[in-house]
Amino acid sequence: MNNCLVLDKRLDLFELKPRTLLCVGGTRSGKSDFALNYANQFQGQKAFIATMQRSFVHPQKDIAHYEQTYSQDEIQDNEILARIQKHQKLRDASWFTLEEPYGIISAIELAEKRNAGIILVDCISLWLSNLLCLEEDEENIVKIVETLANTIQKTQTPLVFVSNEVGMGIVPLYKSARLFRDIQGKANQILAEACSAVVTFSCGIPLLIKG
Repeated sequence: MNNCLVLDKRLDLFELKPRTLLCVGGTRSGKSDFALNYANQFQGQKAFIATMQRSFVHPQKDIAHYEQTYSQDEIQDNEILARIQKHQKLRDASWFTLEEPYGIISAIELAEKRNAGIILVDCISLWLSNLLCLEEDEENIVKIVETLANTIQKTQTPLVFVSNEVGMGIVPLYKSARLFRDIQGKANQILAEACSAVVTFSCGIPLLIKG
């Protein structure tokens, strides 16, 4: 019965076909699987913008328009490599991947130039974490998120974003963790306002809360 509920909600969302979609939920809540399944229903080429870092070397360029490529030699974490390979296996030949830990806006523009029929960004939380590692303060990061929101509203290609909900547990012990929690919460609000539809997840069950 629960599986039918999930399927029904996915079909309803595809019939709605929002131009921009935010999928938000906790860890292992089903948001990434849902976003991929939803995007796979589109025809033609599809772009996957991956924000997970393989290495943690700081960029030397403006992060708003930063592009970075990696070689196998730069991989520092076997667990990260295993996660990347696992996710890659879930995407067929209709997908091309852009690995971009900082410049999401530039990656979206590049995907559009390559005629992507839909663009999936996974995930916003890792992107925010990457920006924090650059020692960007909260105000600067929020401004970057607002710039992304402006791009969302202007872009004609369908966009899907995956983001974590981290503000429903206990107050983090460390200042840096509290800062990330606050930035994540603000970013989710900004992106939810910019997107035409928002789906939240619990126990693998999607719930449309906007759209």
